[in-house]
Amino acid sequence: MEVADVTKFLAETTPFDQLDAPALGHLSSHIKVYYHQAQDHVSISSERLLIVRTGIFSLYSDQQHLLTKLQSGDFYGYQQLLTGLTDNDTLVCDEDGLVYWLDAAAFHQCRYQYKNIDIFFQRLFSRRLHQYREQQQSSRFTLKISDIVQQRKIAIRPEQSVQAAAKLMSDSRVSSLLVEEHDKLVGIVTDRDLRNRVLALGLPASTQVSQVMTRQPQHIDRHAYLYEAVQKMSQHNIHHLPVLEQGVCCGMLTATDIIRSQQDHPVYLIGEIHRQTSVDGLERCSQQISSLAITLSKQQVPAYEAGHIITTVTDALTQRLIYLAQQQLGEPPCVFSWLAFGSQARMDQSLNADQDNALLLEKEPVGEIGDYFSALAEFVCHGLAQCGITLCPGNIMATNSELRLSLKGWSGRFARWIATPTPDALLKASIFFDLRVIDGSKGLFNALQQDILQRTAQAPLFLYHLAQAALQRTAPLGFFKNFILEQDGKHKKGLDLKKRGISLITDLVRVYALSAGIYEVNTRRRLHQLAIQAEMDSKDCQNLNDAFDLLAQLRWEKHQHDLQQGHDVTNLLDPMEISGLARHQLKDSFAVINDAQASLKHRFCRDM
Repeated sequence: MEVADVTKFLAETTPFDQLDAPALGHLSSHIKVYYHQAQDHVSISSERLLIVRTGIFSLYSDQQHLLTKLQSGDFYGYQQLLTGLTDNDTLVCDEDGLVYWLDAAAFHQCRYQYKNIDIFFQRLFSRRLHQYREQQQSSRFTLKISDIVQQRKIAIRPEQSVQAAAKLMSDSRVSSLLVEEHDKLVGIVTDRDLRNRVLALGLPASTQVSQVMTRQPQHIDRHAYLYEAVQKMSQHNIHHLPVLEQGVCCGMLTATDIIRSQQDHPVYLIGEIHRQTSVDGLERCSQQISSLAITLSKQQVPAYEAGHIITTVTDALTQRLIYLAQQQLGEPPCVFSWLAFGSQARMDQSLNADQDNALLLEKEPVGEIGDYFSALAEFVCHGLAQCGITLCPGNIMATNSELRLSLKGWSGRFARWIATPTPDALLKASIFFDLRVIDGSKGLFNALQQDILQRTAQAPLFLYHLAQAALQRTAPLGFFKNFILEQDGKHKKGLDLKKRGISLITDLVRVYALSAGIYEVNTRRRLHQLAIQAEMDSKDCQNLNDAFDLLAQLRWEKHQHDLQQGHDVTNLLDPMEISGLARHQLKDSFAVINDAQASLKHRFCRDM
């Protein structure tokens, strides 16, 4: 490589662009050039500075956490050169490229001679150190149950006495016990139970635990998020939650455990929601969602986890509104399930999501039953609107009488959509086939979901048309890998990250999931299950998952920017507003979508 070529590159690279020609020539003479292929591990040295000329390189910590991506004009090695300390980072080449190695003596001479060069690398080191510390800390918004609850099971048998239970609590210094029979959780007993159900009633110490325990207690998986636990504890007004791993009880989560965790976790907003006694109070709580979103962004919470958190807050608002409606209307005349569709069902809500909901009823919605649930739907939907979750412009809400049906009614409607896949039925399928119960009877909901999946798995004609519908739109990528921009209503050009990206993946993954009878509705979980069941190639699933995460991340960052600038939150992204690396990754993601659509067409449309 000629020195002149190296000199030209340095002259265009910050901070060396501040140097005169002789200084650049001197530096270039101390540079060696190396070529790396994709998957190469780059040998890191504490005696030279790495400068990326071309290609993309991933930098990993000693815990194998991705710290950053290096591309043209980025540096590595200044940390060791400035401090004399070494670390255990790993640098891997992602895309073939050239790197320059500048020897330590020339680097130090340059920064000693030119103060601006020294200041630049000192500041770069400070930012790198801050980033590293953030990577080492668990995000306070993504704490899981396993992060704060040890696998310590303290259990008692149901036939043992309450005196034995009290002694075990005292000896173990706990306020609750798991009650197990043949290693199966059958209940819990707390110190409050002993006080209220034994001492206050004058029962003898020989009373069996089974007589005072709480049967069939709420529980949670050890790998669930902490805010999901608080959501459940707040909703059911409980202070102890058994923790399960693969269906086997392994510990207990208490309110005290949560208090000991960090105070500014979104779980406290969820807890506050469940304490409100009016819609106005819920509206005040909902005003914290924007500031929560900004904090999530500052803490670098990934988009898919942020979507999960925002959805959980929406679930809490919905559940509390249903509770307040019942306080006003009285007990419901029959069992019901409040259903969510679309992004709320998939647990990937964004900041500009509107409502998509319905009611599933045990009995036909006629007479007093119809009147009651009409009033409940009005209360909840308009309450959500007051809390900033806008009414659905397409009227996909429980306030629509056509979306308040019995199990028989919903089953019949899905059966007609599946048997006769008209354009209107397919449009509805893209909404209604992603559904989740938010409140009410899970059994009623499970019966409907099982009926739907049994029908779709045996309906090749429906899957053919559903696949065709998923192929109507393509990723906005031209023949020469150039972006195809479109305009919104305000004549702004950009890429619609939802319609021409995220939704394309959601739609095609839904076809595979319905054909395989998969109960999951979250897109990432569907992909995981499709890989496990070998319904899709595992590498293709991973590529789609990566593309989905990138698109969601770019949309999340765009929403954050809109929010902080006081603009309307939109999904339209100008690709020139993101880094070159992000544009490169975005093109790769669109290419992955195009390949996946081709596979979908081959799988479901070939024989038709």
